[in-house]
Amino acid sequence: MYTEAELYDLTFASGIGGKDYSAEAGEIAALVRRARPHSRTLLDVACGTGEHARYLSEVHGFEVDGVDISPEMLAKAHVKCPRGRFDVADMANFHLGRCYDGVLCMFGAIGYVVTLPRLHGTLACLRAHLAPGGVALVQPYLTPDAVPPLGTREYSFESGDLKVRRTRHSELDGRYYRACYHYTIEGPNGTREVDEVDEWGLFTVDEMLAAFSAAGLAATYDPSGWNEASGRGIYIALAPA
Repeated sequence: MYTEAELYDLTFASGIGGKDYSAEAGEIAALVRRARPHSRTLLDVACGTGEHARYLSEVHGFEVDGVDISPEMLAKAHVKCPRGRFDVADMANFHLGRCYDGVLCMFGAIGYVVTLPRLHGTLACLRAHLAPGGVALVQPYLTPDAVPPLGTREYSFESGDLKVRRTRHSELDGRYYRACYHYTIEGPNGTREVDEVDEWGLFTVDEMLAAFSAAGLAATYDPSGWNEASGRGIYIALAPA
């Protein structure tokens, strides 16, 4: 997974992984309020550097907290969203002692749990942090039949006074999808190189829905219900009132 918060923000503000966080936050807000009209509090699980949290707080008026496994990511999230609480936690096993109107797990981060037992643990944690009648939004990663072409690709982009070249090598190991990245970053202070490895579990729609049900959440999957460029759809799950 991404270990450098600055590199994460550089990448996903660029043409490689460019994301419209503002538009996504607007759709998240609409989905949450459609399911639970008077929602006020949100928990962003695997929140990264807090871009969704920032827009959801500043533009849409939510009180947003977050959890992530990376302290460096959370430090940036706290700067972007200073009113929120951001805790270091494994999304498959965390206990904050508070509940929320909505719980989010976006950008395919659910794939980082890798295995079905950890998927079940994660959705149980989401359920445990939902208020009665609360809503969970989970953007999936890939299903086993939707893996993109494997191999090596190279990209280059610029951000401010930095020039970044990224080489990405992807491979499939059964139900695990792995990507190895090598970055060369040139800037005013010289050149440095960074290596990252990502590994995701590939879950079918039926496996995801069964895991939601086991966690006590009534979930539906909308394959076209999300405008993010990946086109992976979104799960919308409700806790009992």
